[in-house]
Amino acid sequence: MNLPLGAARAPRPYLLTLPEPTPNGPFHLGHISGPYLRMDVIARWLRQRGDAPVVVSGSDAYDPWVPLRAWQDGTTEREVVRSYHERIARDLADLDIGVDAFVNPAEEPWRGRFEREVKASLAQLDSQGAVLARGERMLHSASAGRFVVGAWLLGTCPDCGAGVASYFCEECGGHFLPENVVDPRPRCDDRPLTERTVDSLFLALPNAARLDACLTGIGVPERYRRTVARFLGREGLSVRLSAPQDWGIDLGRADAEVPRTLFSYTGTFMFTRLAGELHGELSGSGVNAFAPDSGVMTITSLGIDNVMPVLVGIIGTSLMYGPMKPYDRCLINDFYQLSGEKFSTSRRHAIWVSDIARAHNVDTDAVRYYLAKTNPEAGPANFEPSAFLATAGERLAGRIGAAVQRRWQQLPHSPAAVPDALLRRLMTSLDEQERALDSAVVSTAAAVRAFDDWCDRAPADDAGGDAAYWWLKGAAVLGWPVMPRFGQHVWDGLGGAGEPRLAAFTAPTAPVTGTPAPRFSRPSAADLAPCLPATLTGVGA
Repeated sequence: MNLPLGAARAPRPYLLTLPEPTPNGPFHLGHISGPYLRMDVIARWLRQRGDAPVVVSGSDAYDPWVPLRAWQDGTTEREVVRSYHERIARDLADLDIGVDAFVNPAEEPWRGRFEREVKASLAQLDSQGAVLARGERMLHSASAGRFVVGAWLLGTCPDCGAGVASYFCEECGGHFLPENVVDPRPRCDDRPLTERTVDSLFLALPNAARLDACLTGIGVPERYRRTVARFLGREGLSVRLSAPQDWGIDLGRADAEVPRTLFSYTGTFMFTRLAGELHGELSGSGVNAFAPDSGVMTITSLGIDNVMPVLVGIIGTSLMYGPMKPYDRCLINDFYQLSGEKFSTSRRHAIWVSDIARAHNVDTDAVRYYLAKTNPEAGPANFEPSAFLATAGERLAGRIGAAVQRRWQQLPHSPAAVPDALLRRLMTSLDEQERALDSAVVSTAAAVRAFDDWCDRAPADDAGGDAAYWWLKGAAVLGWPVMPRFGQHVWDGLGGAGEPRLAAFTAPTAPVTGTPAPRFSRPSAADLAPCLPATLTGVGA
């Protein structure tokens, strides 16, 4: 570690931005498994060591999937956004994922601020010669009164041949113009279709070498840089700025009959600018985190389906903006699967956060622990119900829980100073977590291993109360980023104040008399069954 235990320092500022989820449905564990859990673990770890992270996220309110959901539900786009924005906020809270600001750009007090940021960003980009206008071919349905774009467009990916909907491919992360979709067809019976040329707006991008050098510099893996290179080679050095759809922020019409609104994937750039401004407000610095001299470490986290909007739409555009630095780190994960198949909202092949968070005898800490261990950080990963039950029952409730229970019974009334040997071992474990979490390639699985290794080397039963106290305190600080309820319970029970802090670690505190030992539940298959989809159980299929 670069800071001795028990020492304090001036907090270093961080901005962590989470992906903007589309507010057209609740969260399932596939959503949580990558960016959201990872960034919460990082934020807690930063606070624990004395730094000052600010976490910002919000809904992608103008995503083209919102109108589809409104059409399916027989309601309005605004109601869809409001309802699911609130639902997603509850889902995050259910798994203890903290957010300092969760923005709904379609509602006040955020709507006006977001629209002003869009206007200011476009003015700045236009002054840099980065706003372009050109025609493109799109299918139009007179009967439906809309262009067949966004969620209304189905076809085949021109990069990998997978089936696609909208402008990107969830299999390879590719992004493309509607006219480049292979075998395009409407989602609904919108025929007859005609092809029309639409005047759209695009943003110019830096040359491919400059963008790739930037992505390399912030640690983006080569396979994602290749995806960007394919896009630039096919679509040219530009990214979409407008789309011909009614729902969104109006950018002004070139044709009275053709709507032209902000394309939501590019709108993430403006959201990023807003997040930087919010950091300045919440931290008290008054400086946008993306100002070149802000001194703020900026980190974003995303799934493979957001590779193009972030790497091209945000980072590429930031290089054209002028006085702005790009993200310092960009953490990317693959898809998380459920019993070998991709989580799917449309097929109802999912475990919903609200269900498992309220399931009988299932600890949310156990869910976070299992997801962190099986995170799709290096490739596709899998939630297997039987493996989760074994982890929760045998590993947490059994091995770790039993060790905690025994040491809890040995706690002294007034612990002595931390033994040197135990302190050295803890420093080694903390070093392992630092390497796992303070990197361009973060591994929550490695952070969990540091906690597991510590727990597997509990002091002997006859080692005495002081050894039990300090081992439990070590388990609290190593476990808290991943399992906050467990870590907080242990820290509080040992007499600690506030959240677990490394600066306060070496000061002995009197355990709180009567505090029960923390326990992990041992869930059964029957406990988990109500959370499982019919695609796994066959019930109601």
